[in-house]
Amino acid sequence: MTSIRRMLMVAAALAFGLAAAPALAAGTAYVTQDSTLYSKPSGSSTPVNEVDGGSTVTVLDCQGSYCKLQVPGPDGWIKASRLASVINGKPSSKVPFNFGIFVGPDGKPSVSIGIGNAPKPLPVPVEDDEVCFYRSANYSGSSFCVEPGDSDEYLSGKWNDSISSVEVFGDARLVVCTDEELEGICANIKSSRKSLPAALNDDISSYAVN
Repeated sequence: MTSIRRMLMVAAALAFGLAAAPALAAGTAYVTQDSTLYSKPSGSSTPVNEVDGGSTVTVLDCQGSYCKLQVPGPDGWIKASRLASVINGKPSSKVPFNFGIFVGPDGKPSVSIGIGNAPKPLPVPVEDDEVCFYRSANYSGSSFCVEPGDSDEYLSGKWNDSISSVEVFGDARLVVCTDEELEGICANIKSSRKSLPAALNDDISSYAVN
């Protein structure tokens, strides 16, 4: 197989979002905060595991704004923005985390992770429209994420009256209310809030995302 053909095959795999990386190599990254792992590269997919902030993990693949981690228990996907590079075995806040696939002179693809300002193999993906809810302030504690069109008029179980901060990504817009069926005290949230106002903190019972 010629080098040109190898390059075209890798480029095609990337263009269609195929997971080329796991078959090639893996790298390490540092998790910056407690996070939920999902079954697919989307916050609206099924939660399958959790990972603690401060953990060093193995990165298997990245698609869009999510990366797949290999951790004890089921592997799962996490937002890439919650990962930092590991340099000489230590997390580095000065070197941004990135994940790229390169084709070398011999025609063989290889994976590069956490190399800072090296030539970019892929364009920076557009941020997904998404909202993430957190049990604690400063985007910490247990979390779950939803997309535009999602809503829950009867939050139940551990999430009812238990939300303290929210992250808003892309063009997503959020409505939260203190009572069920989007009633009571309500607020339109257009940007991330690391701590909710007293009237909403630990008092949200319904939401809708547009």
